[in-house]
Amino acid sequence: MKRIFLLFFFSMICVAVAKAGEVSATVTMAKGPDDQPTTTFAPNTGIIYALFKTQGAKSGDKIRGVLIAESVGDAAQPNTKVFETLLDMQGDDGEFDFSKPTNGWPLGKYRVDIYLNEELVASTKFTVEPTKKGSDEE
Repeated sequence: MKRIFLLFFFSMICVAVAKAGEVSATVTMAKGPDDQPTTTFAPNTGIIYALFKTQGAKSGDKIRGVLIAESVGDAAQPNTKVFETLLDMQGDDGEFDFSKPTNGWPLGKYRVDIYLNEELVASTKFTVEPTKKGSDEE
């Protein structure tokens, strides 16, 4: 009987470990929560949104969005953490929003990493480029 209990207990631990690895997420960048995804933003974009959708996350799990400036010239060292936000999961999807710095977004390359309970589950890249003449973002 003791052997059966140990076998059952060990099996349950293996199932729990297997289930823990089944969490995934996707992330897209946009100018607003209802806007089309984009990977290019103007320096004067007021808020940049990282919209995420998870699979396997539970209500109450911790999800963290980290904005990294990968390459922005003299504005910051390469791979500098710019913003970090922590949320409690309350469904399968959500958003992080990153507000424009006082002097606008420095031109360059950025990345958003999404962590669920300290595990990196998604990452996406975007750029900030000069505004084109005649665009609606001038």
